[in-house]
Amino acid sequence: MKKRPCPRIICNSRPLFAPFLGHGERTLAGHLRMRHLQIWLMVLTLMAIASLSQAASFCDEVFTQKAPLITQRVVKNDFVTNRHLDEYLKILHPDFANRLTQMTSKNHWVDLGAGKATAQIEFIKTFSDRDLAPQATAVAFKIDRWWMPSLGGKLKTQEGAFEAQPTSTWQKAELVTDVYGVLSYTADLGRSLQKTFDMMSVQGELYILALPYGTEVRIAGKGLSLTEFLQTIPGLKVEGSNSQIKVTKTQETIQVPLLNALRYTDGGPPLRLFEMIAP
Repeated sequence: MKKRPCPRIICNSRPLFAPFLGHGERTLAGHLRMRHLQIWLMVLTLMAIASLSQAASFCDEVFTQKAPLITQRVVKNDFVTNRHLDEYLKILHPDFANRLTQMTSKNHWVDLGAGKATAQIEFIKTFSDRDLAPQATAVAFKIDRWWMPSLGGKLKTQEGAFEAQPTSTWQKAELVTDVYGVLSYTADLGRSLQKTFDMMSVQGELYILALPYGTEVRIAGKGLSLTEFLQTIPGLKVEGSNSQIKVTKTQETIQVPLLNALRYTDGGPPLRLFEMIAP
């Protein structure tokens, strides 16, 4: 069969140095282009696999690394930093008001996730004689004030992740509060609870305000709310609802089970799922 001549307009449009490809050459060029395409697809696939591997590694680090990553996790979520004392009195367990009236200069109040420490500042200011006020420690990953009053040395601040704080050196606390604070945001709930109870005196009280079902702890396949989980720990008297929680430390040594974080969904506060690690 006689080949059709190449149209003049097309031939004239080719660069002078480009050779005209015959049928064999065109087939070879097509194979080369296909081979190049396959190589690029393989490269892109390997890059995607590597990216997924890195993402999985980062997700694991969210729950295995300590203070630095925990701090990053808190920063990503929404939270209120300026709650007044009257709001604490309204939203915490009703016994909180009674506990405040019992606080003396020998006592210590630690607020976990204090923000601007507004509630503690207002409480200390209710004492006309500042010497009679209790000690107060405001814990926040970042104190949200450009200047923090010391109130005659009655107020101290501890910045950074609570998990990294040297709580063993602090004065024992008769009162601890957590209003959507550390215990609502931490990815290491077991360790945070252990540090909290270790720094409390016997008969000290912990008041927590949390999402009713924002935290779930699985024990032997059964899901427990934060309140129900606390009730399983010997040496603690737990009262209140799944939102307004009062915990009294009734013995010196408290052993909180080790927990593994299974899920952490960012929010204000976040939603978290933990599982107890078998001893």
